[in-house]
Amino acid sequence: MLVIAGLLPALAFLFILYRLDRHREPPGLVFRFFLVGAVVVLPAGIAERTLLDLYSLTPDPQQGFIYTMISAFFVAGVVEEGLKALCFLRLVDRKPFFEEPYDGIVYAGAIGLGFAAVENVLYVTSSGIDTAFVRAFTAVPAHAVFAVIMGSRFARARFFGASRWPAFAIPALLHGFYDAFAMSQGYVWNLALAFYLMVIVAYAMHELRIEKQRELHYRRS
Repeated sequence: MLVIAGLLPALAFLFILYRLDRHREPPGLVFRFFLVGAVVVLPAGIAERTLLDLYSLTPDPQQGFIYTMISAFFVAGVVEEGLKALCFLRLVDRKPFFEEPYDGIVYAGAIGLGFAAVENVLYVTSSGIDTAFVRAFTAVPAHAVFAVIMGSRFARARFFGASRWPAFAIPALLHGFYDAFAMSQGYVWNLALAFYLMVIVAYAMHELRIEKQRELHYRRS
């Protein structure tokens, strides 16, 4: 039951992204990238643990604000979003099945939510069903947001000549802010996290609308 509770939110968000696609991608291919994202959890965890261990070896490492910022931005944000972006670049970008702007969101969503699913299961099985409920409305939607933005920016790079850097940089920065709020203790920080989630979800929905419009324009051109 705990495993199912951990998996369901990520699968639900992926289903939504998939259903929004007017010309749906092969389900088997989408699921393959979901599994890719799931596997990425292992190297991400090793890299993050290694970086934090190296930081702890520095003279008098601070466990307060500086430690939170390093953990949030330079460990979680850079490592996790960097590995997701690398998977997209190596396995999706420039491939023939990436043929429309919205495809980038579907495939990035599959990778990001595969990652979120395994991460969520690990948290839920170690902390209980209450964690599953909280993360269903916080961490999993956040991963969906990062994936939507990543896929949208990769699509702009492929079809409209934009730079690829924002596809990594924007999700990494947003991820860093999310973790910084989540790692901070106190009622005010919890309110800040809730407000931040509403803002980035609105931003992701804006990106979705743009890519749907670009998809229509791309098909007509």
